[in-house]
Amino acid sequence: MSKKDFEEMLNKHETVKSDIDWDKKKQEWLNFVQQFYDEVGQWLKPYVDQKKLKYDYHEINLTEEYIGTYTVKAMNISFAGQQVKLEPIGTLLIGTKGRIDMEGARGRVQFILADGNKVNVSISIKGKTKKENQERKEPDWTWKIVLKEQRRIAYDDFNEESFFNALMEIING
Repeated sequence: MSKKDFEEMLNKHETVKSDIDWDKKKQEWLNFVQQFYDEVGQWLKPYVDQKKLKYDYHEINLTEEYIGTYTVKAMNISFAGQQVKLEPIGTLLIGTKGRIDMEGARGRVQFILADGNKVNVSISIKGKTKKENQERKEPDWTWKIVLKEQRRIAYDDFNEESFFNALMEIING
């Protein structure tokens, strides 16, 4: 690669960088994090009302390329002698719009923002199968739970039942 090629590559990179509204991306991410916490809070509310569980928030700083350093809420949950933390990891990740990790005494579970419009298609012609991913234009970002199965990763819908299953997994092992 010549010096001229290198400079052209740098100039193209700067053009792409400036075309993206990074403040907007950061705000979208923070809104998704708040949506996540709002749902979890609704599911935990009966236990809070019964004084069997409590949760609070504290601020953490994340630093991401292009976005810079920003403040985001992390959640601590306390119950039955257990401590669980929910902590955003970031939004500029490969294959996802963002990730929040839930960590307890016996493990960690990941929640990701996945495109709900993503469709996997298998085409079979004369016994040969070809798999394709097709996407609609506008992504429909939805929270999913990452399941680690033998030799592969799968995803489960983020709902009350799957959240409590994940919670029990990280406190019981």
